[in-house]
Amino acid sequence: MELLTTRLRLRPMSLSDVAQAHALATSPGVARPAGYPTPKKLNATRLRVARSVAEWRKRTPSRLSFTILRRDDNAWIGLINLNWPHAGVGELGYSLHPRHWGNGYASEAARRVVDLAFDTLGAHRVQATCWVRNRRSAAVLRRAGLKKEGLLRGYLKRGQVVRDEFMFGLARRER
Repeated sequence: MELLTTRLRLRPMSLSDVAQAHALATSPGVARPAGYPTPKKLNATRLRVARSVAEWRKRTPSRLSFTILRRDDNAWIGLINLNWPHAGVGELGYSLHPRHWGNGYASEAARRVVDLAFDTLGAHRVQATCWVRNRRSAAVLRRAGLKKEGLLRGYLKRGQVVRDEFMFGLARRER
């Protein structure tokens, strides 16, 4: 399954993405706002990517992970995924390399995945969370059509740090 937008190509994540995914995950300013632990070794990233690749082979995957590429030059931009925490509920997550921030790529990719969730995969809701201090991510979610629904106090814990997150969502009936 490959998805296209005006400027982007979203393709299923593959093992060829390991080096770029590791560079992204260890890039300063990416892991902390996204709320995931920074992998210490390339092998940890390799295992995470391998799990994402294996999901695509399942009859009903619980997570669809896409690599975001620029269509005009095939430049590697980042990753976006759609998880299914509950039946009919898609949960969006994304991460772009900082050199591609500020170009609207995250919003464009997120809109395309939201469309996929509703129009092809039968979602009745798409949602995402973001750290309350991550204003850029909140703006991406708004531009993708999701609405801020509330504050989740103490929602995410990484190590000893507990942080608040905003919940964004869009129900099919609101679309």
